[in-house]
Amino acid sequence: MNTPARPSLWRYFILCLTKNYATFSGTAPRREFWGFYLFLFIFSFVFGMAGGVIFALGLPWGELAGIQDPEQVQTIISSHMAPFILIVQIVTMVFYLPIWGVTIRRLRDAGFSTAWGYGYIALAVISIINWAVLDRFQYEGGSITQFLGVLSSAYWLLLIILACFPSRPAEENTPE
Repeated sequence: MNTPARPSLWRYFILCLTKNYATFSGTAPRREFWGFYLFLFIFSFVFGMAGGVIFALGLPWGELAGIQDPEQVQTIISSHMAPFILIVQIVTMVFYLPIWGVTIRRLRDAGFSTAWGYGYIALAVISIINWAVLDRFQYEGGSITQFLGVLSSAYWLLLIILACFPSRPAEENTPE
């Protein structure tokens, strides 16, 4: 038997970040979807741990130890945290298109409407606008933000469940 070898999980991750970076057409087998998310999780964990260590090493611990005012301590910590938060936001934005692309292609491969994936994109855009307008300018949007967080988490859980379904035969995978 001369069957072609399937790409490794790592190869699927690299393909999602290069060739399929912003690809919303076609399909994504379960192996591609889970391979991408596996290495995205590993990358996020390592990036977060390294960032936390670098942040902690960059704090002026001697200066912080001598300060009694909690607000002043918070101000110093926040000023050191701002560059780290900016870097995290930029890196996260770099991954948005591949995340959405592989999710929509996976839904199509499993035979579900891609509207589920586009609905999640719409929810993400609404959440970003909420953050940019309400939370950034200190309007009373706490309950809206919490609701959007819960809704987004529940929606994402639904998408993960849908992604677990097996691929449909090629004739059933018709473009929408």
